[in-house]
Amino acid sequence: MRIPRLVREHPYRVLGLLGLAWFFIQVLRLLRMERLVTGGEISLPLDDSFIYLQYARAIAEGHPFVYTPGNAPTTGATSLLWPFLLLPPHLLRLGPYAGIAWSLTLGAVALCVSAQLMARLGHVLGGTAGMLLAFLLFLLSPHLLWGYMTGMEIGLYGTVLLGSLLLYLLEREAAVFPRFRWMLFLLAVSRPEGAILCGVFGVAMALDRQRAARKGTVPGFFSPVLLLPFAAAALPFLVNLAVSGSIESTSSQAKSILAEPHPDIRYQFLVDSPKVWAAILAAYLSWLQLGIGAIMVTRYWIPTAAALTLFALFSFVPRRRPWQDGRVVLLLFPAAILVDSLPVAWSVHLYRYQQGFYPVVLLCLAAGIARAVTLTWTRLPRAVGIPAAALILGVPLWAWSPVFTEVYGGLVEFYGRNCENILHQQVRTGRWIAKALPQDAVVAMNDAGAIAYYGNRSTVDLIGLTTEGFAKAYRSGIGCLFEKLRRLPPGRLPTHFAIYPEWFPYLKASGVLGPEIFHAHLSDNTISGEDDKVVYPARWADRLHADSLDLVHPEIAGTRRRDRLDLAWLDDEARHGWVSYGYAFDEKRSVWRDRPSVILRDVLRQYIPANGSGRPVTDGGRKVFAWERFHMSVEPGKDAVLIARTDAWYPNRLTVKVDGAPAGVWTIGRAETTWAEPSFRIPGPLLVRPHPEIEVYREDPKDGGEWAPFHYWIYQ
Repeated sequence: MRIPRLVREHPYRVLGLLGLAWFFIQVLRLLRMERLVTGGEISLPLDDSFIYLQYARAIAEGHPFVYTPGNAPTTGATSLLWPFLLLPPHLLRLGPYAGIAWSLTLGAVALCVSAQLMARLGHVLGGTAGMLLAFLLFLLSPHLLWGYMTGMEIGLYGTVLLGSLLLYLLEREAAVFPRFRWMLFLLAVSRPEGAILCGVFGVAMALDRQRAARKGTVPGFFSPVLLLPFAAAALPFLVNLAVSGSIESTSSQAKSILAEPHPDIRYQFLVDSPKVWAAILAAYLSWLQLGIGAIMVTRYWIPTAAALTLFALFSFVPRRRPWQDGRVVLLLFPAAILVDSLPVAWSVHLYRYQQGFYPVVLLCLAAGIARAVTLTWTRLPRAVGIPAAALILGVPLWAWSPVFTEVYGGLVEFYGRNCENILHQQVRTGRWIAKALPQDAVVAMNDAGAIAYYGNRSTVDLIGLTTEGFAKAYRSGIGCLFEKLRRLPPGRLPTHFAIYPEWFPYLKASGVLGPEIFHAHLSDNTISGEDDKVVYPARWADRLHADSLDLVHPEIAGTRRRDRLDLAWLDDEARHGWVSYGYAFDEKRSVWRDRPSVILRDVLRQYIPANGSGRPVTDGGRKVFAWERFHMSVEPGKDAVLIARTDAWYPNRLTVKVDGAPAGVWTIGRAETTWAEPSFRIPGPLLVRPHPEIEVYREDPKDGGEWAPFHYWIYQ
């Protein structure tokens, strides 16, 4: 009788012990598999996990938000709170193994705490059946086991979100929220999605306050408490502003569709957003088990959809319900899907951007089934109610059973392979850098985590997560990235590159990369961006004279340069108001669209100038498909000579206009792997302003060709 009494009087303690035992066994399985695959070492399954460890080390060294020496403060740590939780081993200077072990320990603790919260929430929303079912579904979720043990903030965000939801449900009736209002600040700094959900919770709090005011249980509707959710929502953006001068974090600049620098791509992505939302919903319905083309698995999604429908239905009926009102989830669910769709690569790494909210989805499944089982059991005659309740409970669990068995077992091995990939590529590269490169080396890289954490060198993050100002340049294209790189101060100019060559087309052909000096290859790649991580020395010999003319131009004898525009250098383009237009091609109808749009495309080339100095010149430029416009500084009334550097990949007839007035036709012949520097004379009477607008139009903007300017100079 002692055990049943213990279970009856202390159910959460019993479930806690069961969860602790279960997760202890599963974590040991993960670590055992990892050590078998890696040969005895421990690592983490994502390189991004090491970004947090590096930020934590920077905090311990006294320069928070400064990723590596020489960098400006950045907010590449998506979670503001997680690096601070990773501090202890770095304050004690215990080394990388201790940092990894500590992050895994925090993940294991988060697993156990989340399981307890799932049980409590399940009981609040679905009674005893809901408690047991929510606990079971969380326990048997392979994706959450993987996500919580990545060393990322997934476990922190999931746990704080569940805790916030529990406090809200417990305090909503009184509409005072003594603990919940402060919990929201933790939610906001756990992940940016949490900040958005704080606003949603704020709306729910206002509705609860209004209800309580009508009943007379609170003195009035307005209370300063109602402002706190929105203050919490603003907190991470204010921190971003204080640290880097922008409310947008550098991680968002590198990953969010809202920071996409190509207007046509951003527009198309936003137009397609409903499809992305549907795909995220499909992932949730199919237990994160989508087939190729985001196809849902029937066995999974039908019972999932039914359970969610039951949850929503029984949130409104019957009128007297033996469970708490959980309709706030109906607000949180679409908000979470909307926010989770903002990363361009929203589906990467087992849907890790969706995993933080996934426990809430499982909670709804458990509550929906438990509510139906409870009503069937209590409202129907026993002869009908018992088998009906068993059917309602048993069919979904049977349908989802492959997730609990086959998928769960496969994820354990997958986790080990992921850790092996990161260990033998990024970690190995970082260790080599620490041994082989001088202390003053500056390493440009595309995986910012383990290479910086193990390499202990100053870094330039080409993707822009941890180096200020590079996200937009990288996303604008390799030519724009080159122009950004070559203008770095001498002490910040990369001495080496540790990159995936496939991610940076034309960079090797541009002459910036020297011969390969290190190579980390993966024969069984399960998680890394490419199979080969390569280290090159940097060669910047030809970067300086890229801004100067290389050919002899008798037509500018006796004149002086008035202005210069360097295409693909984003700062210079902004100063000159440069913009390019084109006509998009409709792939479905195989026709060019009639309406022009802003189309920004870059290019990077290295050529020897035709009849020039013979020195190779590397330059970034732009592709113009229809026409471009920009401003130049001139002396009004005097003839001017406009000179362009171009690769002349296509022959072109260009119509030049100055402040809308035709200035003539500029004919440019095709060049053969050399730089060309054609010139065009602008009559003085057309130059009536100090900063005239110059437009250059292609003769046939829909022929599939292009005009590619790299530089413009104007002489008078």
